[in-house]
Amino acid sequence: MSARRAPRPALAFALASVFLVSCAAPSADQKKEADARMRMGVTYIEQRNLPMAMQELTKASELDPGNPEIDMTIGLAYRERGDLGLAEKYLRKAIAKKPGYAAAHNNLGIVLVGLRRWDDAIREFQAAANDVLYATPEWAWYNMGEAYRSKGDPAKAEEAYRKAIRMNDRYGPAYLRLASVLGDRGSWEEAVAVLGKCVELRPDDAAGWMELGRVYARLKRPADATLAFNRVLALSKDSEVRRHAATYLKILKSEERR
Repeated sequence: MSARRAPRPALAFALASVFLVSCAAPSADQKKEADARMRMGVTYIEQRNLPMAMQELTKASELDPGNPEIDMTIGLAYRERGDLGLAEKYLRKAIAKKPGYAAAHNNLGIVLVGLRRWDDAIREFQAAANDVLYATPEWAWYNMGEAYRSKGDPAKAEEAYRKAIRMNDRYGPAYLRLASVLGDRGSWEEAVAVLGKCVELRPDDAAGWMELGRVYARLKRPADATLAFNRVLALSKDSEVRRHAATYLKILKSEERR
């Protein structure tokens, strides 16, 4: 689900940041090489070149077997491969080596969401969110909201999204999900207020403008909807997003002529 890329789920995780027994502590040079190989592994994961990523990460683990960050990254590589069982195994190894490892707790929670183990996932997100040293607690709260929503508990999902926003009031995904939960219960005016705050703080957020336009259209506020969709066209370079915005504008114009 280490939120400032579940449910894929749209969960917030970070790449980054084969355990072998070693008889001697790694030297400074070995640690340096292990770190470089781990970072190269992260790059390969981002490029979806998973065989090369595993090659680099396996070598990194051989050089510095006690490094929990390497275990976490191996777990993320297995997650990208779709092997959630091994992903869980390596993320738990990372936490065993470094208790309170917030990023690993957050990423483990994402894996558990993929396994549909909602309560276990929520506990991991809670552990990450409660760590005062965790630099991106909004990711953990957002992911917790996603888990509660998937579990079928919209009230707790709403609470988690609101906490994500309190942690970082410029974290766009939490606004979008909160507005969606509000819409699901029919609170469309409140959803407008949430999305309005989102684009006020994030005026270049095309996704925020798109959702705001959709809600305005639903509320039969064509002038406001037109403004929002035109903002999407001005901001987004994504052809699919632009196509959707243009389609909405065409529908609004046709309704205006009636």
